[in-house]
Amino acid sequence: MTTLQPTVFRAIVLTALFVLSACSDQVASKPKQSPYTFVTTSHLFNISAADPEHVWAVGFNSLILHSSDGGTSWEQQQSTVKLNLADICFVDRTQGWICGRLGTVLHTADGGRNWVPQKSTVDKHLIDITFVDKDHGWAVGDFGTIIHTADGGSTWVSQGMGRDELYNGVCFVDRNRGWIVGEYGVIYHTSDAGRTWVQQECRDIIPEHDETEWESFPPTLYGLFFSDERHGWASGMDGTIIGTDNGGRSWHAVSNPAQSSKVTLYQISIIGAHGWAIGQKGTFLASRDGGRTWQLRSQATRTKFWLRGMNFTDERQGWAVGSRGTIIKTVNGGDSWDMLSGIFLKTDAE
Repeated sequence: MTTLQPTVFRAIVLTALFVLSACSDQVASKPKQSPYTFVTTSHLFNISAADPEHVWAVGFNSLILHSSDGGTSWEQQQSTVKLNLADICFVDRTQGWICGRLGTVLHTADGGRNWVPQKSTVDKHLIDITFVDKDHGWAVGDFGTIIHTADGGSTWVSQGMGRDELYNGVCFVDRNRGWIVGEYGVIYHTSDAGRTWVQQECRDIIPEHDETEWESFPPTLYGLFFSDERHGWASGMDGTIIGTDNGGRSWHAVSNPAQSSKVTLYQISIIGAHGWAIGQKGTFLASRDGGRTWQLRSQATRTKFWLRGMNFTDERQGWAVGSRGTIIKTVNGGDSWDMLSGIFLKTDAE
């Protein structure tokens, strides 16, 4: 069978994330619920909540949205760049960072009233960024890019391993221990703040080769979440969910309903007994036993557009964002979602 080469595959992944058409933006307070409720019509890639009221989302063509009332109303903040923005991370109401195309890193110290570019030292696309406090952060992206700061982004240093790989997710539980996931199922772990990285592996998602499958690759991983230094999960292509309970020394595949439709799961998160995963075609999975088992609950999101980013502040309240300005919110752990922006599917009762 025909198999995409790594460079072609990488180009497709980056195109899906960064080169998406968008209409003109408009920012407004939440109107009365209708099939067309728009804060923006641009694609949104990720969202970060500092607390239940203060929320930021980023996306196509330098878009930054902010809400100070839990998503009831939104304002657009000035990004100072004209590039697609991929991820955002706030550690409190004032300190936040954004990453995006061509090594873009932006920082705010005043809740987004002012966004200031930082010198990331790289020109590759940055896809995911995380901070454990106001000083220590990491960002990852294309062509094996890993960068780290220990002073809030005043200086960034490269921690790349010199490998031609695409990294989609990074998660740290403290200043020293973290993980990275990316294309072809790659997983790396560090216990020394990224100075050295050790490869981990989930044997369950590595195809066995035979004469009928000469070139088969493990599924690319996108989502990554660790609740502590031992318990972690990753999600990706073909409905893949994998988990570990020993810090990644061993990983195991987790059966779930998204595998049957082979949709990509872009984000995964676990808080206590509650778990959530989102992806293509409005796919939404929920867990009520800490990620051991999953149920398909896509009807609750009431959208068929892809969902790319997600953030929960506790077991009940969270947001997800995605295609064509989609912003949805739950206050009951994902049992139901309100459409704050986007095109929602009506039920038979409406």
